[in-house]
Amino acid sequence: MKIGFIGAGNVGCSLGRYFRFHQLEVAGYYSRTAESAKEAAQLTKTAQFDTIEELVKTCDTLFLTVPDGQIGPVWNQIKAFPIEGKSICHCSGSLSTEIFSDIHETGAYGYSIHPMFPFNSKTISYESLQEALITVEGCEEGRDEMVRLFESFGNTVKVIEANAKTAYHAAAVMVSNQVVALFEMATDLLSDCGFSEEEALMAFKPLALKNLNNILAVGTTKALTGPVERNDVQTIEKHLQVFDDEQKDVYKACSKMLMHITKRKYPERNENMMKELLEEK
Repeated sequence: MKIGFIGAGNVGCSLGRYFRFHQLEVAGYYSRTAESAKEAAQLTKTAQFDTIEELVKTCDTLFLTVPDGQIGPVWNQIKAFPIEGKSICHCSGSLSTEIFSDIHETGAYGYSIHPMFPFNSKTISYESLQEALITVEGCEEGRDEMVRLFESFGNTVKVIEANAKTAYHAAAVMVSNQVVALFEMATDLLSDCGFSEEEALMAFKPLALKNLNNILAVGTTKALTGPVERNDVQTIEKHLQVFDDEQKDVYKACSKMLMHITKRKYPERNENMMKELLEEK
């Protein structure tokens, strides 16, 4: 396997370093900007390629680590070259290999390989990436080899179907990006109480980490605490008074979801007052 990357951002650079650590042959990088390709090549001790054609000729496995909106256009460039027998991979969480239109006619094999991981830099350590779940979707031929490859690195790997990609990615966004939005909202509230951002985040740390550990250890139902779990209508009513309209909508939507969890815990409990409060306009 000789791997080439089209795209030299956080995902491409981090995966390149990860592959190199595990002794895979990484040829190098092509990027729309030569400076990005040069930086990625230096980080991974590989080569910078000046054209896509040169990279395609050199490699038998290509990773398209570009923004989702660029995967289709890049694929349209790649498929103009002889690619029979090559593996073409993208790392989008939401897109399937259906983006590789007419790939069967080219004789190449398409795979969507997505690490469930927040790539916030180009130098993610291999230890962190080893903890990530990897989902694999795509051509049945060669798919098991991709699974075994990442399993050999120590990753947990799950094969999913193309029609599951959107729901899978939405789930990942909920526990990643959406959590950032909730922290932003909570930080704003503590700012109104006289906290600096640093003080607010330090205050949240033991609460958030302990809660997350509880969820991962015993599941959402057993981990749930707080006023919705207690059916504390008066406290919820007071909370709603401190929010602006946008924040109130978020709080109500989350609280309604928590009510579904409390229904599992306390199926006989009357929560009509809570329900009416959360549905008020």
